[in-house]
Amino acid sequence: MKLGIAVVYMVSERNERLLDLHLSQIEKNTTSPYLIYAAVNRLLPQFREKLEANPRVKICPCETYVPGSGLLRHERERAAVKGTVHQDCKYEHSWYLEQLIRMAVDDGVTHVALFHVDSFPVRVGWDQELISQLSGPCVLAGVVRDAKKDCKPLTAGMLFSREFYLTHRPRLLPTEEEMGSSEYARYRQACPHCGDSGAGYGFRMFMEDLAWHPLVRSNLGGRHALFGTVHGDMIFHLTTAAVIDQQNMVGWTVRPSQRRGLVGAMARVGKVLLPGMLRREVRSRASKHLTKRFQADDRQQWERERALLLEDPERYLADLRTGVQPERPSASCCGAVEIPRPARQPERTVVD
Repeated sequence: MKLGIAVVYMVSERNERLLDLHLSQIEKNTTSPYLIYAAVNRLLPQFREKLEANPRVKICPCETYVPGSGLLRHERERAAVKGTVHQDCKYEHSWYLEQLIRMAVDDGVTHVALFHVDSFPVRVGWDQELISQLSGPCVLAGVVRDAKKDCKPLTAGMLFSREFYLTHRPRLLPTEEEMGSSEYARYRQACPHCGDSGAGYGFRMFMEDLAWHPLVRSNLGGRHALFGTVHGDMIFHLTTAAVIDQQNMVGWTVRPSQRRGLVGAMARVGKVLLPGMLRREVRSRASKHLTKRFQADDRQQWERERALLLEDPERYLADLRTGVQPERPSASCCGAVEIPRPARQPERTVVD
């Protein structure tokens, strides 16, 4: 048994403690012999030195991503008007991750796991438990963000065998030709999903009539529908840390119907009472205003979850997993969180 863990490290200076927590949790909870295959093309020098000093990390020489080179035709047209920053993130991350997976397999690992810098295991023996799920048609275990609307494995927590990779040669992102095919239309209908990293693996399994073991949200505690999630009581994911570091904005938000308050209540009632065409018209008219408002609210909530995690990781993670409320956090953590602003903002593309 030899486990290769592939991680693309993009970490801002203020998230050094998050990087340390990520590394320590992997070491604490992984029981198989493992090596982290790290892409550091976009990593700050001081953090690269930290990884180089860790005997469980292998710095991998990866070919540098060319901005915009991964965009599909319709995305290039949109980027010409609104910029590439938001859309390009998934392509850059997948570009490096694909190289890491190949390097790990070439090194002879028996299994490959994927994490983000803001995701890590929280239960001892997670690796052996997930490996035990891989039998017969089940070839992969992975976290899933939303089993109804985004039913695909996420690269924030995924594990599969070298045999699956070598036999089926999956890609993290589907190609333009695949996305335009009738087979992909059938896949999208059977498994509704967002087309970010991991969708290609889901499509390959669908085409080969294979199965995977989804790790759904298992939080018994927590304050937000998206940020600070535990999957299968095994994998924690803060969510969107790298996107915020690059764009200073939250890239993914929960649906209005999942939110609390008046907006959430109205959205839930509208889903039941409004006819489909009228519901789409209301959504279209309200989306720009609501998206701007939700982005600001979600950023504030994300900062809160990050602060709670880094203030006392053990207490925070125990609360998420068990629902046992921790002691009341300090005012500096639960009050208004100051959001750091970069000197120069990148172009932003808001996804409705």
